[in-house]
Amino acid sequence: MKPSAKLSFKIAAGIIRLLLNVLTRTEVKYKENLPASGPIIAVCNHINLLDPVIHIINILPRDSIFLAKEELFRFWPMPLFAILMRIAEALPVPRRGTNEARQEVQQKAMAVLAAGNVLGIYPEGTRSKDAQLNLANPGAARLALRCNVPLIPISIYGSEKMKGFGWFTRPRVVLTFGKPFNLPRQDREPSFTRIQQLSDMIMEHIRDILPPQYHGKYKEHLAAVSTGAEK
Repeated sequence: MKPSAKLSFKIAAGIIRLLLNVLTRTEVKYKENLPASGPIIAVCNHINLLDPVIHIINILPRDSIFLAKEELFRFWPMPLFAILMRIAEALPVPRRGTNEARQEVQQKAMAVLAAGNVLGIYPEGTRSKDAQLNLANPGAARLALRCNVPLIPISIYGSEKMKGFGWFTRPRVVLTFGKPFNLPRQDREPSFTRIQQLSDMIMEHIRDILPPQYHGKYKEHLAAVSTGAEK
């Protein structure tokens, strides 16, 4: 069953959308860039614990399954997150798991794509504490190459103000959907250096739909990624 087909999801989504409308000024740009069907990896920056919830709600009516750190699935100390993650059928990712555990997550992620859904990934691997882009981990690039599916960048900013007294300002939260893209096909198994170049390429697509003050580590063009094979 798709997450959005469940009654629990419909109830939770309705409540969350109402709360977001009341507590924030959420603006969604260029959602028409999201293909109406077919497998695609959504690559997003991450600056607030609530980002996965905001992304899932605003990707609707398409079903999306997000990878999330396994700590969010623990009922203590944040039971609400654990409940929401289960309702959304998010996939827990172990921070220090075994190779077998990581392979299991990858297999589940591939199944999401095989079913024609949106798979959400935060390439930085963790939430940015200062709302700036950090260097990417290789997971998103490896999965995109293995599954040969397109990616779509989705940037978010303003959600870093959704905490403490920031809530009283009804912060403006902006999501921007970029143009889908494919990573260059590789003629052979890419080296670690090449994977890092491709990971930087992914982050640069996110950077390009963010205001300059959020560019962080990607203020400059870090990776000279060609359209051919690794030199």
